[in-house]
Amino acid sequence: MTLMFIIHRIWHRRQMLLLGLTLWLVISPCYASSVTSHESYRLGANDLVHIQVYGNDDLNVERKIDGDGNIHYPLLGVLSVAGKTVRELQEDLTARLAGGYVRMPKVTVYVVKYRNFYVSGEVKSAGGYAYEEGMTVHKAISMAGGPTLKAEQGSIKLTRVAGGMAETKVATPEMAVLPEDIIVVEADNHKFYASGEVKNPSGYPYKEGLTVHQAIAMAGGLTEKAERERFQALRQLNGHEEKVAVGLDSLVLPDDIIVIAEGQRIFVSGEVKIPGRYLYEKGMTVHKAVSLAGGWTEKADKTEVKVTRSNSTVVEMTVLEVDMPVMAEDVIIVAQAKRFYVNGEVKRSGDFPYEKGLTVHKAVTMAGGFTDKAAKSSTKVLRIVGGKEHTIEVSLDALVLPEDIIVVPQRFF
Repeated sequence: MTLMFIIHRIWHRRQMLLLGLTLWLVISPCYASSVTSHESYRLGANDLVHIQVYGNDDLNVERKIDGDGNIHYPLLGVLSVAGKTVRELQEDLTARLAGGYVRMPKVTVYVVKYRNFYVSGEVKSAGGYAYEEGMTVHKAISMAGGPTLKAEQGSIKLTRVAGGMAETKVATPEMAVLPEDIIVVEADNHKFYASGEVKNPSGYPYKEGLTVHQAIAMAGGLTEKAERERFQALRQLNGHEEKVAVGLDSLVLPDDIIVIAEGQRIFVSGEVKIPGRYLYEKGMTVHKAVSLAGGWTEKADKTEVKVTRSNSTVVEMTVLEVDMPVMAEDVIIVAQAKRFYVNGEVKRSGDFPYEKGLTVHKAVTMAGGFTDKAAKSSTKVLRIVGGKEHTIEVSLDALVLPEDIIVVPQRFF
């Protein structure tokens, strides 16, 4: 075997390896697009992210990005994360925690659940679907059951909102899909489309004089989660897709996409019969919110209710009376009613619900009144003051405080 032959074999094997690597890159576009998608994906409202700080379990959390693009994170408070990539959020958290909270933090961030994209028009199962990395128009339509027989061949539109502006373009099957994109498979005739929080999202035959209210009815009506006061339509104006505010009596135009957003919510917990998340309505009071949650339990404090409310920077807790209004996204907490106790020479010893302005005399009356053996003038109150229990001699018109124990002794003559 000559030296030239050996050199030729080495050169040939090198070329084959380079060719194999090139073919692998060509036939593996999914891998490349997956990496690109992951690195360039911008976080937004309703994405669920997991944050892990190695060696600091208290800082490992899952957070859903709220409608303002924020999350609440231990130590750091409210953080604006919408528009950031996962890598940018990871770097931002690392820098913030390193600035006086954690020594050499190792932060990992990943998306647990992406926000939805929507498919409507001439598909078999129109609706919202969970976004996955590498999603294409073809895969999105397949997830919606594929096109119907009425679908117009090759006519698919994709609407995307960026920077507050909606842009619609003709889509190709291999085009990448992003969360909150609206994909519309068109039919041959004029239609309108209902998308979002309606019971049967799809395309429907258009007729002149059709109102938004009628269009929603044709789509099966609103879901329980739907916004009920503000509606929008995506409409072609001067060759551009624009988002237009509409009312129930507004006229629908051909090819309008009526988008029903998820309504704002309130949360009710504590001493109510059915704690949970409920649809917010303008002008809603504490009392109405509690009614939606099944009403008060027997142990509830009905005089005032705690409400946790978030603004752009802080979370505040306030106390509201039952006839005061609440705001969207409020967390309403109905506490257990305060109690006081009566023991000794009364007809019915026990604990009773406390109310403001309660006197010793009224408290004893709630306990059935004095017995014949009661030493009325020697009535005492056991009260916690500064963490210690004190015995206080009181008159019958003295005010009672929550958790007081009223003791009526027996007379000995």
